[in-house]
Amino acid sequence: MPWIIFAAVIWLFIIIFLRFQLGKFWSAGIWALLVGYFLNEIFINNQFYTFQELLYPFQGLPIGYLIGLAGIGIIIMRFLPEEKIWQLPYLILFSLLFTVLEFFAVEQGYLLYFQWSIYYSFFYRLIAFITIAWLSNLTITRRKGYFFR
Repeated sequence: MPWIIFAAVIWLFIIIFLRFQLGKFWSAGIWALLVGYFLNEIFINNQFYTFQELLYPFQGLPIGYLIGLAGIGIIIMRFLPEEKIWQLPYLILFSLLFTVLEFFAVEQGYLLYFQWSIYYSFFYRLIAFITIAWLSNLTITRRKGYFFR
């Protein structure tokens, strides 16, 4: 159930605040879903960690978690700074935020570490977010504030 709540909160934020930009950033959601799925699948198959309380599992991953990942990709790309110098600090901050959320998930027993630590999660998440931002920049057209073009 916590993974369904995770997805619901993220998508509620998107529906309320980013509804009109969803058409522009949908590919970021697809990239986040793919990157998150493949990396988590590798880590779960190698028994680094596992998810607990799977309400609707998909190959060992909660479906709510995967749906939430798509929303995270959209949020990352919507607020990604235009200036390259600010993009890495932004992604580090975003990674730190979601690592703190993961820490609470571990403390509550929703995520179980075997050969993993919270530090690995921070760096894994940072590399995943950088990959999502890079892949999304290939598919999202960013237009400056031009009128009548």
